[in-house]
Amino acid sequence: MAEEHGIDPRVATAAAHWGPRFVNNGTDYLDFERTLARISRWEDWCREWGRTAEGYETIARDAEEATRVVTAMEAWRRAAMCWHWAKFVFVIDPDQQRRASDRTVACFAKGAAGLRPPAELVSVPYGDTRLPAYLRVPAAGGAEADPPPVVVMAPGLDSVKEELQATAEYFLARGMAVLALDGPGQGESEYELPIEPAYEKVATAAVDFCEGRPELDAARVGMFGVSLGGYYAARAMAYEPRLRAGVALAGPYRFDLEWDQLPPMTRDTFRHRSGSADDDAARAYAATLTLEDAAARIVSPLLVVHGARDTLVGRVHADRLAAEAPGAELLMYEDGNHGVANRAFESRSAFADWLGARLGAVTPTPGG
Repeated sequence: MAEEHGIDPRVATAAAHWGPRFVNNGTDYLDFERTLARISRWEDWCREWGRTAEGYETIARDAEEATRVVTAMEAWRRAAMCWHWAKFVFVIDPDQQRRASDRTVACFAKGAAGLRPPAELVSVPYGDTRLPAYLRVPAAGGAEADPPPVVVMAPGLDSVKEELQATAEYFLARGMAVLALDGPGQGESEYELPIEPAYEKVATAAVDFCEGRPELDAARVGMFGVSLGGYYAARAMAYEPRLRAGVALAGPYRFDLEWDQLPPMTRDTFRHRSGSADDDAARAYAATLTLEDAAARIVSPLLVVHGARDTLVGRVHADRLAAEAPGAELLMYEDGNHGVANRAFESRSAFADWLGARLGAVTPTPGG
């Protein structure tokens, strides 16, 4: 149908699968509409989202010259998200993709201090390298207040630490700090490290980092992940005992189970970020991202959140994880799409409340 109307089916697929996600993670609906209206070929995707991003960069620079700091920082963050959409599953031109990724990072860094609470760019030691992350800590409730619990946030296959900030707001509002990081194969780290099936290695590094930050209560660390990050969160809960509770949102039980049904851009992105030579090798690599041995080890509380109408990761993945993990409970949205992005307020409020209760978070007093 898309081809009959002159639209590349890859563009139509992106619009169909990811529109609510774009809007609920910080992109204006009209920017989404206007940008998509200019794109008929997938080859133009990165360039056209870059044009939208450049518009916000101009606003940001003009605001800086006029010392309108709040406007400038907001515009930089908007530009960053548009650059992120430009590159998120765009692997057909690696050079163009890398430039867009670098602009995502640079623009967001210019606006990070304008968030409330501000986002501090930190580095998490990991093997012989470091993982870039944003740390945000809610304002202290007074001199005698205890440090807050912290949620380690894992992006998915095509999300990044910058995109996670929209969800982070729900944790922060309930008295939890957040550490959103780019793990292997994700964001800034994708150019140095391939996807890591044993994501507990990343979780361990993150908890170690939290233990070195006195403003955090490292005895109360939770884990959150979305999409492939939902797999990462569940996997981490199985093997990192210091995690008190976790949320797996839209995560696969085993990533190769519906390989042939995945959009071609998603398969290509996984192949690229796993370092696989071809589709067959990527499918084999995807099979190593499995909870078959891990699920039974998840004894701490894990909330499995899923949309029954998820066409990227079917509900069978959530049902199986919830059935096999002793600590799991299932929250299924019958009309929910991938990541339950079409029910963002309801789902994010629900799992943030759930995680806050299990980490003993103290919600700040309104107006206090």
